[in-house]
Amino acid sequence: MRRFVSLLLIITALCAVLFCMPAQATSGGYDSSHPENLNDVDINATAAILIEANTGMVVYEKNADAPMGPASTTKILTVYLGLLLGDLESTVTTTPSVLQLDEGSSVIPLAVGEEVNFRDLLYATMIKSGNDGANLIAETISGSIPAFVNLMNQYASSLGCINSHFANPSGLPNNEHYATARDLATIAREAMQDENFRDIAGKTSYTLPKDNIYRARSLSSIMADFVTNSESSAYYEYATGIKTGHTEAAGYCFVGSAEKNGVTFISVVLHGSSYATCWRDTRRLMEYGFSQYVSTSVSELYAMSPKFLEISKYALDDPGLGKLELILNKLDSSSDDRIITLNTRLDYLVSNFNDLVSIEYVHDPVAPIDAGEVIANLTYYPEVGEPIEYQLLASRSIPRRQIDVPSLDEIYFETQNDLNPFPRLTAEIVVGFSAFVALIAFIVIGIKRLLGFRSKKPRRRPIKPMSRYYR
Repeated sequence: MRRFVSLLLIITALCAVLFCMPAQATSGGYDSSHPENLNDVDINATAAILIEANTGMVVYEKNADAPMGPASTTKILTVYLGLLLGDLESTVTTTPSVLQLDEGSSVIPLAVGEEVNFRDLLYATMIKSGNDGANLIAETISGSIPAFVNLMNQYASSLGCINSHFANPSGLPNNEHYATARDLATIAREAMQDENFRDIAGKTSYTLPKDNIYRARSLSSIMADFVTNSESSAYYEYATGIKTGHTEAAGYCFVGSAEKNGVTFISVVLHGSSYATCWRDTRRLMEYGFSQYVSTSVSELYAMSPKFLEISKYALDDPGLGKLELILNKLDSSSDDRIITLNTRLDYLVSNFNDLVSIEYVHDPVAPIDAGEVIANLTYYPEVGEPIEYQLLASRSIPRRQIDVPSLDEIYFETQNDLNPFPRLTAEIVVGFSAFVALIAFIVIGIKRLLGFRSKKPRRRPIKPMSRYYR
């Protein structure tokens, strides 16, 4: 009996261990207070990626190159091509071929012969994830759906998305319709650089105006729970879009974006088990990114280590003894000089600020100097975009001393700008030259005396007798 009881206890303990193991694997031990400790087991989706939007640098990835069904996240590319190639103010008409959809397809809905403003069509297609809208965009841009699909693949390939292939503009399941998390992130990053697309991608509701068939309609997106509905448990305060997707084959998918303190990330999760897990995965990816990156600027880096100049010829009563701090002034206030970098690299950028910029001094470091005077021009060369121009201004005035002699820089400047190659003969030059000659003579005489040189006296000739009385 005792053996039986002992055996039963052992079996019970083994069962408890076996039942606990899957739960631990599912949770991954994720600690929201330490988002930097993110592991693949903490992500429910089969494939995922996180990129920094400004540079496209990959921050985190899980099976990012595995081809998978993208579902309606396909419409990111469809709507973006519509923005690039369509006339936003035009009116388009729904054709019967647009409404040839698989059973269970998501729709706006549109009706045959319905006339819709093209801009409104783009918003409605993204927000309601309407397959009918995606087909109408395709026909409007390329004349037919197959021609538009060819355009989709060509454009994706031009972005470097070589592991994806599209068979339709909506994302319906097809053996020839697949994408990787990396390629979807690349497409989304490209699209989010367009101001119109950013506005569309961030909307979770839209009013489709009255047309020739329907009254005005209010459209809403399931993405609202994550992006705009602060009362939802899924709400993420830093989320800014972009697109959901779901089919039985692809599972639940989401391409997301988030911005915090000037840092923007784009994430992709594919083949999740529910939208709830998509929101959770996206939040964890974003929080991981925000724990790794910081947003700074050229102005902030300069403020941590400003430039100083030692000014010569300053007045003797100058409180700073000629030390001048230079103030950075951006010429075009609208220029984006943000620098997105890893937390661990911030100190390096501060100490190596000169590697990011070039400085050209336009004022000699000689008093007098007026506050606000331009001392130098500074140019910042970002990794992406055009150079940004700044000025380095004097932070204070420094008067010149009353009695002084010209500095070497001033002498050189006057010499370089003198049209006469020979110095003018003036009293100062004559006196100066005479003094120089006298000094050289004095030195030579002194050296001779120190070395014992003496001048020889001339020998006198004996005087010949001039008188007969001389003996």
